[in-house]
Amino acid sequence: MTLKAFILEAWALIRVLTLRRQLNAFRLVYSYLRAHYGHTVQITGKPMACAIEPTSICNLKCPECPTGANLLKRPRGMIQLSDFSNMLKQLTPELLYLNLYIQGEPLMHPDFGAMVKEAARYRLYTSTSTNGHYMNPSLADQLVQSGLTRIIFSVDGTSQESYGLYRVGGSFNRVKQSIIDVVRAKKRARSAYPLIVMQFLVFRHNEHELPQIKRLARRLSVDKLEVKTAQFNSFGTMRPPLNARYSRYSDELGRFLKTPVQNRCWRQWHSTTITWDGRLSPCCYDKDAEHAFGNVNKHSIDELWYGDKSLSFKQQIFSQRNSIDMCTNCPEGKHLF
Repeated sequence: MTLKAFILEAWALIRVLTLRRQLNAFRLVYSYLRAHYGHTVQITGKPMACAIEPTSICNLKCPECPTGANLLKRPRGMIQLSDFSNMLKQLTPELLYLNLYIQGEPLMHPDFGAMVKEAARYRLYTSTSTNGHYMNPSLADQLVQSGLTRIIFSVDGTSQESYGLYRVGGSFNRVKQSIIDVVRAKKRARSAYPLIVMQFLVFRHNEHELPQIKRLARRLSVDKLEVKTAQFNSFGTMRPPLNARYSRYSDELGRFLKTPVQNRCWRQWHSTTITWDGRLSPCCYDKDAEHAFGNVNKHSIDELWYGDKSLSFKQQIFSQRNSIDMCTNCPEGKHLF
């Protein structure tokens, strides 16, 4: 990340960090540390971060993704704007960070721009992640004007051949053009936002392309390049990179995490996820919302966030986290400090 991008990222957070949000964050840290050091598991703040799913539908067939592999067990669909608005009203003003993505391709939602604009009314840091195939100049202008803070483009290759091995059904040139559309829209609006992030998941077939992807990021004028380790699943067909630096696993088959699962998880205190149909889940690793605490379209978010099911799940995190299926493939769980 360049110094300019770092400053823009920092300013994007500072400008939405109200006193009420700071106090809420302090309460969350306090209750987490009390639980971590053996006291009663209790939450004394509201989520400071939340991921809301615009849609669980996707146009690509990525083999390590339950949506792409057509293995997602929960229903496919798109969120209703009225439900989305109701969620925001309940989460704010304590909410600081909103990620408009869980599963699926968010830009497939016809009202995605309206969702960003709605979130901007609450002065939130807003982010999304896209495969880029539904971007166009008009939508790019709309997202810039609506106040989106950050947009991540998944670009896992430097040619159609390598890109298409994972992003099955995708067009490498189409994604590049989508990035160009947003760069141009920012210039037209004379805006520094949204920050454009190019994300590169490292697999065995593309690890040799790291020098080329860095050059491509500079050529496309993105604000940041994120090189990330890939998550591997039992149903997938991809292979981890040979360079251990770019793998979260200790073996060449992607079965064992380098870091053993620890009985702690700060993410469970500061954030939550809501599926398109309203299921409040512990985090994005709960792909099928099997550990959902309830449905926010039937109960209030506070009722579920502070409820017995939520507290029971967090208690299990501190006692036997490795018995929770969704946690066994997660590299999170390090100390807060």
